[in-house]
Amino acid sequence: MAKIDVPPTKTSLRRIREDLNFAYEGFDLLNQKREILAMEIIKKIQTIKIMEQQLSNMLKSFYTDCKTAAMEMGTDTLSLKSSSEKRNYHLSITVTRLMGIRLPVLRLETGAMKKFSGFHTTTSAFDQAKKTGSELLPLLTDYATITKSVFMLTRELKKVQRRVNAIEKIFIPQNETARKYIQDRLEEMERDEIFVKKRIRERHL
Repeated sequence: MAKIDVPPTKTSLRRIREDLNFAYEGFDLLNQKREILAMEIIKKIQTIKIMEQQLSNMLKSFYTDCKTAAMEMGTDTLSLKSSSEKRNYHLSITVTRLMGIRLPVLRLETGAMKKFSGFHTTTSAFDQAKKTGSELLPLLTDYATITKSVFMLTRELKKVQRRVNAIEKIFIPQNETARKYIQDRLEEMERDEIFVKKRIRERHL
């Protein structure tokens, strides 16, 4: 057992008891935070799995539409027309809080899209690719938001876990040992004092 460098006084005992009460209270609160973070991460991961399936399906459709458009229009015309398309969207960033953590929230608002490009060298596949791409962007934004949240929550969970381990495995055991040591020493000193007083009384009889 490591040497306890604490004076065996009532003041030290009172201070250690206060520290232990604070540590146990903090341990309970951190445990609650750990559970909430873990549940939130699990919930978001389940959402991510659903979104990844949606993204996979939409990306396949988008690739197919672009491939078809390239075959019908030619890759040069497709690149030229894609570059000339007017981009009509607005990206905003807000912040939400969870357990004191600031989580960014991305939102992409797309404007009305022309159903047809009005360019004589384009085809319906090009218009379909535009439509699929327009639907894909907001989903990618939502996916980026929730993925970033999981990274941040996971990082916070690791910090909380380290604090819980430090309190549970280091701080509380050390202070419980010190508390017991001081209590035993004070009781021993009290017994010695009673014994000395008893002997003094006996000598005066």
